[in-house]
Amino acid sequence: MTADQLLHKMRAVLADEREGILRFDAVLIARANDAKELVLRALRETPAAQRAPLFAALEELKPDLRCNQILLAHAQAYLEDVREEARARDERRTSSVVPLVRRKAS
Repeated sequence: MTADQLLHKMRAVLADEREGILRFDAVLIARANDAKELVLRALRETPAAQRAPLFAALEELKPDLRCNQILLAHAQAYLEDVREEARARDERRTSSVVPLVRRKAS
């Protein structure tokens, strides 16, 4: 694997991952994670003498990785907000329930 091939593959994988994050698509995110694992496995299998340029090329991916990390953090915060809103809605619904049958005072 050349440095250009590595960058091309990883940029495509990170773009897929970003799309999965934006769409809340767990399947696409999992597929991207699997692809990253395959790339890392290929890096491990690369002879040590040939790894230096590959590792140097990975430095170019830092902005893409940071972008995905930020999107993941925002997605997590959004989901927490949705959970809190659902809890609050459930509490309002539960606290304002009117009994269907009123008991006569004894």
